Amino acid sequence: MKKLHGEDHLRRYLRFELDRYLQGRGNTGGAAEPTLTRVDGQDYVTYRKGALAMYLLQVRLGENAVNHALRTLLERYRFKGAPFPRSLDLVAAFRAEAKTPEEQALITDLFERVTLYDLKTIGPTATRRSDGRWEVTVPVDARKIYVDAKGNESEAPLAERIEVGLFTAEPGRDAFDARDVIVMERRSLHSGAQRLTFVTDRKPAYAGVDPYNYYIDRNSGDNVQPVP
Repeated sequence: MKKLHGEDHLRRYLRFELDRYLQGRGNTGGAAEPTLTRVDGQDYVTYRKGALAMYLLQVRLGENAVNHALRTLLERYRFKGAPFPRSLDLVAAFRAEAKTPEEQALITDLFERVTLYDLKTIGPTATRRSDGRWEVTVPVDARKIYVDAKGNESEAPLAERIEVGLFTAEPGRDAFDARDVIVMERRSLHSGAQRLTFVTDRKPAYAGVDPYNYYIDRNSGDNVQPVP
């Protein structure tokens, strides 16, 4: 899809998958959600969450690294009998490509835990400076949640680099494309409220955290807000 239609179209599709995943979580009747390494038949996890996890993985590790992991696993097991590959073997292949502790932690969160985020942008502002440039402030509130095998939620310390962007159009809309990106940077975020500052030549119309919905956010609709 990325090759045929471009990343903007693909991101809109992944937003649809995120909504379907969250809808699936809400329709389980209280049943605990399995991790991706333990999933067995729950389509909202396998197909919906699986697509989101694999996309973020290739964003962070690189598409070539993820393809190399998949190729290595296939070459190791194809045309062979038992023992057959398990989900743990797939995760091990991804870990072999991860180069930093941050990437290893991401693999744990994506495949071995049920991890949710609450990322919110609140009232971004833009002020014209004396040199004609714009100082943009993006207030962000961030939370990270782990869900255990019984469905109980607990807040986990958040200390990750997550994308924050400034735009001349709203990401995810049909008219949006790469020309609308003023700034897109990975910034270090922590749990709770924080203020991020940028200086740009153009005044943004929108600003927000995780604007492309890479992460499984329980309310992705408040990630990006208009800049008055």
